[in-house]
Amino acid sequence: MMKLFQRKHQLQLVAPVGGMYVDIRKVPVDNVTVGFALEPMVGEIQAPIAGEITQLTPQSVTIMAAHQCDVTVQLGQSTTGASATAFNWQVAVGDQVTPDTLLANMDLNALHEANQSALVICMVTNQRPNDFEIEKTGLVSQGDLLENFRVKA
Repeated sequence: MMKLFQRKHQLQLVAPVGGMYVDIRKVPVDNVTVGFALEPMVGEIQAPIAGEITQLTPQSVTIMAAHQCDVTVQLGQSTTGASATAFNWQVAVGDQVTPDTLLANMDLNALHEANQSALVICMVTNQRPNDFEIEKTGLVSQGDLLENFRVKA
């Protein structure tokens, strides 16, 4: 059955931490068109969207948001080989989260002393949203609306 009239649903990503906005196109991640990165000012990382934790690795967490949209939050850049001790996850697979939920504590001092990236990267990983708008750049606060996007359902 063809889906000629697929509905598009709007979703929003908020800043999971206060810091400096970094365009996702300037971050070495593959095949990501919607998302952003932040150079954090503090180490408390909150959820950028409401949903269920479906995957947890030493450096990333995936949240299944509304309309089967996966949003991955990666702490540091996976190519840096960051020490697992720099990241302390506060959630587990199956947990329900909102933008007020603390996902992790990140030891910024340990990462900087080891000359490793502390970037917090938020990206839509399982869909290719087409209508997306960047709402805010520059210095942002935790909870600021950063991106609006639409997904087909």
